[in-house]
Amino acid sequence: MGRIVVHTFATLDGIIDPSPDDAFHPYMDDENIQESIAVVNASDAMLLGRETYQHLAKAWTPQTGPLADRLNSMPKYVLSRTLQSADDWGETTIIGYDEVAGLRERLQLVSYGCGQIAQDLARDGLLDELQLWLVPVVSGTGTRLFAQPDELLLKLRLSEARAFSAGAARLTFVR
Repeated sequence: MGRIVVHTFATLDGIIDPSPDDAFHPYMDDENIQESIAVVNASDAMLLGRETYQHLAKAWTPQTGPLADRLNSMPKYVLSRTLQSADDWGETTIIGYDEVAGLRERLQLVSYGCGQIAQDLARDGLLDELQLWLVPVVSGTGTRLFAQPDELLLKLRLSEARAFSAGAARLTFVR
């Protein structure tokens, strides 16, 4: 059986898309990149929403190196009702949400970003692990990690906490 790991960055006030756009970058170094490579190497495929897919495709397609090479070559599943084509980033298949449980049965999936997909996965009992990378920044405005949890009270257990020399901390939560 597979699992779904959501891997996301957030500010101390829970913002996942802070302004300026590069608010997370000062807290990334080789140590963080090695951890990110380990996450993708332990995964069979990526599970992404349309917006995250479009952002990551644009950012990673022209890059090279161990992390970029792995991201660019691994299979990607994009949840979208509106995307007509996913030809701009190799190994990409557009799927519907009803296909996620089947993918989870057979694949180790990593999902980047955190938005409606993460909320839906949590609601439906499909979120196995949340890797939350916190940076020591308070943004004040932007999209919240779990903006509107509906009637869901999401209960997770902290399984690991790690501080990185660049200033970020990774908190790993499991169901």
